[in-house]
Amino acid sequence: DMLKQRVLEYKEQQEEILKKVDKNTARVLEQISEPGSSNWLSCLPLRKHGFVLNKSEFRDSIRLRYNLDLDRLPSQCPCGKTFDVNHSLNCHLGGYIIIRHNEIRDFLAGLLNTVCSDVEVEPQLQELEGEQFKRSSTLTGDQARPDIRARGFYRPGQVAFFDVKVINPNSNSYLQHSTKRTMENAERQKTRCYNERILNVEHGSFAPLIYSVTGGMGPQARTFEKLLCNKLAYKKKQNYNDIINYYRCKLSFLIRKLILLCIRGSRNTSGSNKTYELSNMDDLEFNSFESKVN
Repeated sequence: DMLKQRVLEYKEQQEEILKKVDKNTARVLEQISEPGSSNWLSCLPLRKHGFVLNKSEFRDSIRLRYNLDLDRLPSQCPCGKTFDVNHSLNCHLGGYIIIRHNEIRDFLAGLLNTVCSDVEVEPQLQELEGEQFKRSSTLTGDQARPDIRARGFYRPGQVAFFDVKVINPNSNSYLQHSTKRTMENAERQKTRCYNERILNVEHGSFAPLIYSVTGGMGPQARTFEKLLCNKLAYKKKQNYNDIINYYRCKLSFLIRKLILLCIRGSRNTSGSNKTYELSNMDDLEFNSFESKVN
């Protein structure tokens, strides 16, 4: 009861603060208060688990967290547009947007492979033989490839399909909505593309996994997180709270390093891009550790 009362008091204080600040500051405060957005900052700096940033990464991360300008950014992007943080998170030159997506997809697929017997990345859906769908937005061609397929995740024997999307909620096209609303809209868009075909043809289930560059995640990704960590805890015979804290820290550092890659990575069109070390991010072992993450 005391904890619930304290949470209510914090929420009331937060609402009062949001009323007093300008719109941009309110948006920043909303984003840094999302569950998962602060794990990289509040967890123990354990090098063997990859929970470390070098001094430039930490400096950039702190400035990004409070919407401050970064030092030593180029004024012009090789694509021809003005370079800033927002542009770097949206620019496809250099392939960093694809890298960002694929790293998170592979991280999740690796964990699913621990608790499910049949996991495939970018599975090919069954060919259509005249099936008709109510939604015109349903994907019907070869481009209908969800990111992950896992058998037995929700129900024994049933296939579950997942599609990952990483969004920048501060893009101009999203500024008219709150970050929460933006992620919910992205979930609905993915559902309209895949859900009907997967239900009627594959006889499986579909869940969109939406993540934000600020560290937050959509409602269905949150549900997925809890069920995945529950299965990992059972499989590893470890405490659920330790597992979910470890998962959140691992994902938080992965997203953090990928965002810094988008910002600081080379986009030199005349040569190969610089490599960027995602240290220890391929280690998917969930060892018990003393956690101080909320």
